[in-house]
Amino acid sequence: MKHATSLATLAIAGLFLAGCAGKVVTTQEGFATVPPGILFSDMKGCTQVQPRPDAAARKYVVVKPVTAEATTTNFLALISQGDASYATLKAQALRGVDADDIVNLEVDYANKNLLGIVNTVTTVIRGDAVKYVK
Repeated sequence: MKHATSLATLAIAGLFLAGCAGKVVTTQEGFATVPPGILFSDMKGCTQVQPRPDAAARKYVVVKPVTAEATTTNFLALISQGDASYATLKAQALRGVDADDIVNLEVDYANKNLLGIVNTVTTVIRGDAVKYVK
């Protein structure tokens, strides 16, 4: 019985670890990346942000460059916390700035994982804060 259990455990681990471990994948935005590592990850990436049609059609004045950063954390693949939503990042970037929106938006992220115990993803946005001309 011990032999069968060990063999089944090795087979499942082999299937789990061999899946996409070395395979380069493409994100929905078309950027090449690899999946996060099971034992360790320290990755950075980006995502493409399309300008909103209504913002492109409106006249605006650039106020200043802005940036914002937020981190989400997962513990043991059981508990996740954090808010890296665009609404939160935009509010953080525009805090204390007399601006209506952000244009020329860039989004990057960094992923760090250690043995699946703690996995963090830090999202950073950069862009130009603008005030729309009425």
